[in-house]
Amino acid sequence: MKTLTISTNPIFIKNENFQTILINVIYPYQENEKELAKQALLPAMLAYMNEKYPTEEAFQKALKENYILSYSTRQITIGTTSAFNFHLEIPDKKTLKEDMLEEQIKLLYNTIYYPKTENLGFDNFELKREQDNLKLKIKNSEKSFKTYLNHKTAKLIDNNGIFSRSLIDHQSQIDEVTAQNLYNYWEEKIVNNTPIIFIMGNIDKQEITSVIKNYFIKTNKEKQSLKTDYIHYLQPYRKEPQTIIEEKDFKDSALSLIYKVKNMKKEDKILLSLINNLLTSLSSRLLNKKLRDEYNLIYSSEVNFYPNYGLFKITVYINPKNKNIAEEKIKEVMNSLKDEKTIKPLLEKIKERRRINLIKSLDNKYSVMNDYIFKKLKIDYSAKESYELLKTKTTKDIIEFMDKLLLDTIYFLKEKENNE
Repeated sequence: MKTLTISTNPIFIKNENFQTILINVIYPYQENEKELAKQALLPAMLAYMNEKYPTEEAFQKALKENYILSYSTRQITIGTTSAFNFHLEIPDKKTLKEDMLEEQIKLLYNTIYYPKTENLGFDNFELKREQDNLKLKIKNSEKSFKTYLNHKTAKLIDNNGIFSRSLIDHQSQIDEVTAQNLYNYWEEKIVNNTPIIFIMGNIDKQEITSVIKNYFIKTNKEKQSLKTDYIHYLQPYRKEPQTIIEEKDFKDSALSLIYKVKNMKKEDKILLSLINNLLTSLSSRLLNKKLRDEYNLIYSSEVNFYPNYGLFKITVYINPKNKNIAEEKIKEVMNSLKDEKTIKPLLEKIKERRRINLIKSLDNKYSVMNDYIFKKLKIDYSAKESYELLKTKTTKDIIEFMDKLLLDTIYFLKEKENNE
């Protein structure tokens, strides 16, 4: 676990390219497996109404009357470091031609700190509704082929119990949440917590900082400490990959090959992303060229990498009869990444595409703000840093890295109807 020192005052990002002001109020904490249901339910208690506007209709009307373009709240977890993030988007004064800043910030504040409650607890009716919604969502997800596939593979490769952590395995927690203990959880995670606040837009820094501090900053300290635990690398430990074949009552079949990075380092993320691009980018398409175009083995494919865990996952959706040859061809494609003649011309195309994408991202206000937040909180490289690191990578770097990428698990989920 690492400790970051962050400004208690709002962190301001001056940007005149957009006609809106974005505000993110972030309450960080360390995730507790015993509180998965509470962290899943709390955002809904602070999203649709508050003490002053106790119905969804009244609350939505208040948002419109205060010219709020969007308001949302969500829970985020990276590793075991979590946060409740409240996002507000409003027009800048030049566009709105009216100063509503005080009222807009006050509405945000009241929604977070003065929710709809009864008897020192959240509204029982609203909580019960959200509990039912959450249970229904999980029940429906369990019928989903991809949800089952992803959850199963996560459990198979996770020997630390963090990557695969899910409320699916702790559903009994949902009914254990009460209006009172969720209220206590809100007090702990929100009321007694000092938020990290980011603001981006075309507005005077002193003006908006003054308003934000008046409502949200309850301490005289200029700095605060943030404990982070983003990284949980899953080191390879098998001498040979495990092979799991499972037959379930689905109407699809899928094959997943999951790799772990030996002695993973932060900068290896760049190489993981490069391998992902070599397999899937429109500039190369190595995976689909081999399995779909040449051999017609798959319906579709997905490639994902998880840099905070040192994982790389290839999944192909197939006719179950094609399982063995599909596995063989995936391994062939991965071996081709050790061939300089194959990857050298593709590497330059990928670098150029990344350069263009970096320029395009500057036109997306959410990308610009998220990029800044991720860098400031040391969650990830900035987009520019990633590109600059990418430019330095050579075919030799990729070939050497492939020796660190070790196959851990082969998982085949077979549809029952095609059992032979």
